[in-house]
Amino acid sequence: MRFGLSPRTCRGRSWWQRVGKVLLILGASLAMGVPLESWAVSRVEVRNLGLSRLGGRTMLTVILNQAANPQVSPFTGVDRAQLVVEFPQAQAGKLPARLAGDDTLVKNVRTEVSEAGVKIILEMFPDKPYTMTREIRPLPEGLAMFRLDLEAGASAAQPKRPPAAAMPEPQEPIVTKTPETAAPAPEQTAKAGPGEQAPTEAPAAPPPLPEPTEPPSVGVAPTGTFAELYQLMPQAKGLLEFLRGDGWRVVQAQSYDRPGMRFSRGFHLTNPRYPKLRIKIAHLPPNAPAAPYINIIDLSMEGLTGSVPDEYRTLKQWNFSKIKTKYEDIGDFFDEALKPLRVDIRRECERLALSHADFITKFLQQAVPQNPKLAEEAMTYIRKKVSPRFEGVQYTLSENPLVILNLVDFLYVRVYYISG
Repeated sequence: MRFGLSPRTCRGRSWWQRVGKVLLILGASLAMGVPLESWAVSRVEVRNLGLSRLGGRTMLTVILNQAANPQVSPFTGVDRAQLVVEFPQAQAGKLPARLAGDDTLVKNVRTEVSEAGVKIILEMFPDKPYTMTREIRPLPEGLAMFRLDLEAGASAAQPKRPPAAAMPEPQEPIVTKTPETAAPAPEQTAKAGPGEQAPTEAPAAPPPLPEPTEPPSVGVAPTGTFAELYQLMPQAKGLLEFLRGDGWRVVQAQSYDRPGMRFSRGFHLTNPRYPKLRIKIAHLPPNAPAAPYINIIDLSMEGLTGSVPDEYRTLKQWNFSKIKTKYEDIGDFFDEALKPLRVDIRRECERLALSHADFITKFLQQAVPQNPKLAEEAMTYIRKKVSPRFEGVQYTLSENPLVILNLVDFLYVRVYYISG
């Protein structure tokens, strides 16, 4: 007679042995202080993110496949401040490498993905105090949203002029009386901010490059003409020559006082052939010894008019107290008031871009002549079906020069030329 366990009994013992090992490991982890959340966090996926400005608040919105509460850690150093939002052991969807800041508290946003998880790093403007609150909300189809709200502290002085890393917005334009600038200045329109749930706004300047060289001095006094633009941004000469030949004219030029440093310069260009398109150009001198010159050329559709764009611009100016008079929370304001308008604006921008596809293609070809396929790639993104859920996304088309295509709110293409 043979004594032993049946195969079924052996399988049962093997199963209980495996369970025992799991329980042993779990017990050891708990004894060492490892939180239970770390066992499930590897399943979290960061799918999308965006930065937006609404009223007096800056909002970082992160879309997740399930609810998760990240670690939020501020870091400060010499002339540098960061706010790091970290999802440990999380996976990443197709996240944007960089997002633009809000020109008030946040310089730019970048993402880092590694085996340790996903980090969202907000480069903050130093010496600007702020308070922050966080919120986690469920979304349809099992998704979740994490939102971090930042609000400037009571003692935070609001700058009267744009900071060095921002696209200057002319306040009192200096209209140059030359053949190129004799056209009357266009009526100013409010600038639409980025969206709440879609990755938005173009990134601010990348990390500093080597010591820059001075722009070539050709003895031309600042006049607000293409001659000055050629002097300030020689890397963009091909693009500038294309714009001039296509009928674009400098109609506004403005200097921005930065105490103790050289002036930043801002320009507005218009073309009667494209009444709904706007081009803004900024020349930003370095704000530190090792920092480069930054030149930004921005082609946008901020000239869109009509009931929908006008209503959207009005709502974007509402402050939090006014929102609370009509909506229970800011999320309802976004879902019920802003989101439907954003979808319509996205569709209008798509139609406008396709009607001017030839100009946009040539603009990008001149901006990045070394990449002939870049323009075709941009038009492919523009033609993508509009998602009522996220309304739009943002793409990095090139890294040198940095080229951003934004499809959130009012479509724009932004090119960064950096000296060095």
